[in-house]
Amino acid sequence: MRFRLYVAAGLVVLTGSIVLAQKMTTPEELDKAMKKVQPAMQAAQKALKSEAYADVKPQLAIIRQVMVDTREFWVHHKKDDALKANEDVMTKLDAVDKLLSATPVDPAAVVAGMKEMGGACLSCHKLYRERDSENNYILKPGSVGE
Repeated sequence: MRFRLYVAAGLVVLTGSIVLAQKMTTPEELDKAMKKVQPAMQAAQKALKSEAYADVKPQLAIIRQVMVDTREFWVHHKKDDALKANEDVMTKLDAVDKLLSATPVDPAAVVAGMKEMGGACLSCHKLYRERDSENNYILKPGSVGE
């Protein structure tokens, strides 16, 4: 029985590793992933305004996962400035997460940290994103050579 449990756990880990190893290389894949950020950021802001600090963390986890998932896109397209922005977002996100773990939470510091994180996002958006006719962010045509 214990052996089967270990085998099952091993398969879950292996399957998870295979899923994580999939490469994101197309603008469509990037856009699909990035569309998760705005709702997460809005939910984080709403929770922050309500002083529901524990509810901010899951939203940051969504944003963190998008940054992890989209990193490969920028590597594939050899966009060092976008990789730098991705790393900056992760650094700022980690700082906000740490502020949210403090007791007591300093709301002003968290708001300032969220603004810094948003600024890191914006640095990449200025170079690689634009709004479509429906005001949604999309990858700027021709920005990655495809």
